Amino acid sequence: MACAVIIFCGMAALVITRKPDDRQTIPVTTGPVIEQESPVSVDVLPAAPEPEVTAMISRDITPKKTDRSDIARNAEGTVIVIDKGDHLMEIFREGQLVKRYGIAVGKNRGDKQRVGDMRTPEGTFPIVQIQNASGWTHDFRDGKGEIKGAYGPYFIRLGTPGWRGIGIHGTHEPNSIGTDVTEGCVRVNNNDIKEIRKMVNVGDTVVIRR
Repeated sequence: MACAVIIFCGMAALVITRKPDDRQTIPVTTGPVIEQESPVSVDVLPAAPEPEVTAMISRDITPKKTDRSDIARNAEGTVIVIDKGDHLMEIFREGQLVKRYGIAVGKNRGDKQRVGDMRTPEGTFPIVQIQNASGWTHDFRDGKGEIKGAYGPYFIRLGTPGWRGIGIHGTHEPNSIGTDVTEGCVRVNNNDIKEIRKMVNVGDTVVIRR
């Protein structure tokens, strides 16, 4: 059924007839057009990060720890690699693993920053002296006074620029091996330091890492 639309213009009337399915728009005014504010485009909104991409980036930036064998592979002579985090010392000769020992390291973690901070320095150092320490004593300030044999039978002194008295030595406390307990040196069991003494010489390289 058709319908009629009546538009009054002044005193005259205009009748327009259209069918129900006629979808033409019939203007009802000739006044000014009021523009509506356009909605914000979704294209300008920040996109949410994709979990897969974030996870992939996190894996890529995670530093990988170099194998101890890789450190000594291209080195000549004897190289000692000390891994503080694993409490482990490995001795290599001409790139081949010779022996592995458990160790104790500085009470506080991280590279040495100042005298008395109880940290074992990190880096590459030469052996500068091998000393008989069987008669040495040390006061650990634990109320027990001077302890004879605190350094075991030998002290393998390292050249650590800026720090004095850093070395690899034995201990009067074998149960401390595998812990963070020293004042900065590297401890091994007394039988182990005797073996190590026979395998290294002044001038050999010691690598200490976190």
